[in-house]
Amino acid sequence: MRSPLVDKPVTTVSLRFRVVVSVVAVLAAVLVALGLVVSSLLGKALRTDLEQRLEDRAGYAVVLQERGITGQTLADALTGGGVFSTFTADGRQYVGDEENNTIGRPRPGGPFGAGQRPTLPQPSAEPTVSFAEADGMLTATVELRDGTLALQIGENEIQRTLSVLRTIEIIAGAIALALAAGLLTLVVGLALRPLRTMTDLARRIGAGDRGRRLRPTRPNTELGRTAAAFDDMLDSLESAERSAQQAEDRMRHFLADASHDLRTPLAGVIAGADSLLRADQDTLDRAEREERLVLIVRQARRAARLVDDLLVMARLDGAVENATTTVDLAELARNEVDALELRRPDLPPPHLVAAPTPVQADPDELRRAITNLLDNAAAVTPPGGRVRVSVGHDGRQAVAVIDDDGPGVAEGDRERIFDRFVRLTESRSTPGSGLGLPISRAIARRGGGDLVCVARPDGRPGARFEFRLPVAPVRELVGA
Repeated sequence: MRSPLVDKPVTTVSLRFRVVVSVVAVLAAVLVALGLVVSSLLGKALRTDLEQRLEDRAGYAVVLQERGITGQTLADALTGGGVFSTFTADGRQYVGDEENNTIGRPRPGGPFGAGQRPTLPQPSAEPTVSFAEADGMLTATVELRDGTLALQIGENEIQRTLSVLRTIEIIAGAIALALAAGLLTLVVGLALRPLRTMTDLARRIGAGDRGRRLRPTRPNTELGRTAAAFDDMLDSLESAERSAQQAEDRMRHFLADASHDLRTPLAGVIAGADSLLRADQDTLDRAEREERLVLIVRQARRAARLVDDLLVMARLDGAVENATTTVDLAELARNEVDALELRRPDLPPPHLVAAPTPVQADPDELRRAITNLLDNAAAVTPPGGRVRVSVGHDGRQAVAVIDDDGPGVAEGDRERIFDRFVRLTESRSTPGSGLGLPISRAIARRGGGDLVCVARPDGRPGARFEFRLPVAPVRELVGA
């Protein structure tokens, strides 16, 4: 056996908290990505600057060699400003010393000034320089005319600069995220004000203040669609509540009317039986006894008919489907018209016009519907009047039309007469349970058709009932 479906609980984390955290997380990711990009680009720019300084020194070395300077003097002249030089020639290695520079010292802000790139003479042909990194040092190697020159400069300054930059980025980013979180909390609170309005409205409605609505000014936005859906839900709930209340009222009236209508025949049965029991059997003649028995039988049949109608109405209201077959509505109507002639010999024979009309229906239910309509028509037809029946096609529908010469049905009552236990003032004195027309309409609608009451098109007094069902494919027909 399958377990009933249960809706999953709705996550009730604060929407404001979720929005703020989500936006702050996105901003943090953007700031981190931006910081990484800036650090990477700045690191590349600083390293390019170091390489350019070493290339300038390498070009200056070529110029010095062209002037005949070599060996230790060359190494000393190229050392300074954070650059260390080593010149190797003829198996000897000369390590530069800035203090032994005999060519001349740079003036402040000059070629070897700290924090500035020296402006050095450039050679006629750029030398080929190769770079290598090891142990935090950037080394440039260049082949000169008299030997090999190695220039080195430390990269620690780059790391310190990048470290300071990262620290600034972290502190500034944290401050920016904190400010953003605060501003977002305020902004999201203002943006979620319509939701608070919806919540307050729902609470007021739950407290009994019905009829209130949000009525969004812009139903195409996200909140507008939510508010519109909320209003639609309220409309549906109130409509369902009204329908349920009306159904309860109808059921209450139904039970009251059924009890009242059952009480009358049962009271007749009890009274008749009681009178027979109390009567002196020696003095009661046969005719009087039969009269009382006939009264009892008549009232019992009336009660049985009412109970039978109630059972049929309950079955039609349920979901149980009866077996259906293809029935000739014309033949069935002809048989019921013949039966009406036998039941009501005081009326002129009904006028019948019928052509073969196949429908898909339960024969017993269809017979009951047509019989109810014919009995109603005969009950309101005055002496000298006549019931007219026609059966035929109207497009893809089969139509049985029953006309009577009675007082007719007022336009305002043509729908009300299909309510249960409704009997118009003119027909209050006539027998019946008030369930015949509701049963006939329920049978028609169950088969995909309908039953309506309309005015007679010829303008004469009386009513016309049109019983409609979809036309069925022609097969073996059942007429009765």
